[in-house]
Amino acid sequence: MMLQAEQAAVTTQPMEKVASGQKLIIYAILVNLLTICLQAAFGDIAGLVGIVAIIMSLVGMFRLASGLGFSNGGKIGLVILLLVPLVGLITLLVLNSRATKALRGAGYKVGLLGARK
Repeated sequence: MMLQAEQAAVTTQPMEKVASGQKLIIYAILVNLLTICLQAAFGDIAGLVGIVAIIMSLVGMFRLASGLGFSNGGKIGLVILLLVPLVGLITLLVLNSRATKALRGAGYKVGLLGARK
């Protein structure tokens, strides 16, 4: 039988993944929006910033999906959705919403730039 402290550690670990994944996703959304503005002002060279947003999106999505218990098939589906330009941004917003709901349910305080205990 697990002690209460061990049980709390087991349930806290996935939420820590969700919290760190959510922060990365929020930053990725901001970098995506920045990329759109930079492309309008400077042209295709600003697309390099978009690569950073894609990497942040993928890492954040994997952390968040692992913490929320998504299957490997679900993660692959999310990767495919993230690669479609506008659909990827909408996917990030939906994932952020699901993470916020899960984190609030676990007792975290969720602000504009992520969660804190």
